Amino acid sequence: MNKQGKIIILSGPSGVGKGTINKELAQDKSLNLVQSISMTTRSPRPGEIDGVNYFFVDRDTFKDAIQHDELIEYAEFINNYYGTPRKTVYEKIAKGENVILEIEVIGATQVLNKEKPENLVSIFLMPPSLKSLEQRLRKRGTESEEIIKQRLDKALLEIPLKHKYQYVIEIDSVENAVAKVKEVLTKENCLSIDYSESIYFKLKEEVLKIVSEQYEYFVNNWKENVQKVGGQEIKENFDFKNYLVELLTDKTYAHVLANEELDILNSSDFINTIVEHFMIDVNFFSIEQEQFKK
Repeated sequence: MNKQGKIIILSGPSGVGKGTINKELAQDKSLNLVQSISMTTRSPRPGEIDGVNYFFVDRDTFKDAIQHDELIEYAEFINNYYGTPRKTVYEKIAKGENVILEIEVIGATQVLNKEKPENLVSIFLMPPSLKSLEQRLRKRGTESEEIIKQRLDKALLEIPLKHKYQYVIEIDSVENAVAKVKEVLTKENCLSIDYSESIYFKLKEEVLKIVSEQYEYFVNNWKENVQKVGGQEIKENFDFKNYLVELLTDKTYAHVLANEELDILNSSDFINTIVEHFMIDVNFFSIEQEQFKK
C-alpha cells in the first residue's frame, strides 16, 4: 500500500515567481511531483491551454462548484475567480502522489485552516524587496499600471501572513529558491530520496555537538536555575536538551531558507555564530510552556 501523498502549497505575492519555481520543479522528473490544475474564470493568456494550464470556466460554473463544495480553496481577484478542484487533489493524494498547489495567499489560507497539518507542506515564497517584486510585475508586460498597483497593495497585506506557513523561502535567484524547495521536500519525506539526506538532519547533528560541547553545563543546570530565578516548577520528564537542540536547529534552518544560500550550512563557523545568536534570543523561562502548546 502506498503511503498517502501530501498537498504542497507554493504561495506568495503575485509576481514573486511561484510559476517560475513550479515550472522548474515540474521539469525535474526525479522528484515525482504532480501539478494541481486550477479552475479560473479569467481569459486564457497567450499559449495557455484549457485542461493543461487551467480549467477555464464561466462565472456560473465556478459559483456552482463553490456551492457544491467542489473546491479545496478559491479566491476572487480583479474580477476573476481562481480555485482548486477538490476531487482531483484527493484522488492523487490517495495514490501516494504529492500535489503541488501554486496558489494565491487567500486560497492558501483556506487550505491551511481546513486541512490537517500532517497532510500539508506549506511554503511561502518571499521577494527580496517590494522593489524587486514591482520589477518582476512590470517585466511580465501583461498588466496595466492600475493592476500592478493593485497587486503591490495586495502584497503588503499578504507578506505579514508568512508566519502561518511552515517554511519561508526568499527568491533571491531561481536556482537558489528551487534548491531550497527541494531541500524542504526532502526533509518532509515527499520525494523518492531518503529524507535522512536532508540538510536539516546534518544540521541537527552539528547543533547537538555545539550544545554538548559549549552549553552542557547550562543544560544540566537549567531546571534548577529556572526554578530559582523564575519560581517555576518544571516537569520531571521534560527533555530540555533535546528540545533545545530542536529549537536551535529549527531557527537556524528557517533563517537560512529565508536569508542565506544553503551552502552556508557547510560552514561550522556560521552554525556556531547563529546558534550563539539564538541562544541569547531564547526566553528560557517560557520553553516548557511552548513545548506543551505544540
